[in-house]
Amino acid sequence: MPPSKFSDETRKSISDKMKGNTNSTKHKPFIEMLNRKIIQDPKKLERIVNRLLKQAEDGEGWAIKEVVDRLDGKAVQIQEISGPDGNPIEIENAGKFANELLTELLRSRQKEAK
Repeated sequence: MPPSKFSDETRKSISDKMKGNTNSTKHKPFIEMLNRKIIQDPKKLERIVNRLLKQAEDGEGWAIKEVVDRLDGKAVQIQEISGPDGNPIEIENAGKFANELLTELLRSRQKEAK
């Protein structure tokens, strides 16, 4: 096997990224304690929700936003990447690459069909 053109550090970084988001598996003591307290006394959560709704009814912007975010989910932020003046991004030799890829795919399909 030929030597890798990537450094050990780069390979490790790529390997770590392939594991995905591991934040959800981390120990979260605040959330754990909050859940315990709410389970022990569900009326606490009811009082908190009632206060939030009262604030929203009174016109508090932060409370309205919180209620809407909880009901509809947070608004999705759309990000668009484009070239100068909003034109498509030009990729050098993209047509050549696409043609070579298609040719290779067609050849492999023809060999499979035989």
